[in-house]
Amino acid sequence: MKGIIEASVYLILFAFICMFSIDFIRINRDVSDAGEVSQYIENYIEACCGDGLAEKLTEEQRASKLALLKTSVESNGALLDFGDRMKTGDYEYIEYTFSYKLKAAMFAYSSWHQYKGLARYCVTE
Repeated sequence: MKGIIEASVYLILFAFICMFSIDFIRINRDVSDAGEVSQYIENYIEACCGDGLAEKLTEEQRASKLALLKTSVESNGALLDFGDRMKTGDYEYIEYTFSYKLKAAMFAYSSWHQYKGLARYCVTE
């Protein structure tokens, strides 16, 4: 009888350890996904919001593309805000803040995290 109780306790402890491990894996996946999204934001801004060789974007066109990016990111449950723009030479830099939510079921943990970045795009005079 002692062996059965001891084995049951070990199995219950092992089940809790497995559930905590799965929760940590989910949190790690969410952080990795947020890193990929922030890289996507920078790549999109550099590729789509800058002037090309054949065309020069107006401020309205650029604002429209940034609004499309913001809508796309926010449709996935995150927040995207743009800050100041700074111009140096042929490039303009834009600050952005990407906010995403981390949740852990076992710990009843939920909080918003922010990633502040700087993206650049080409501008021609």
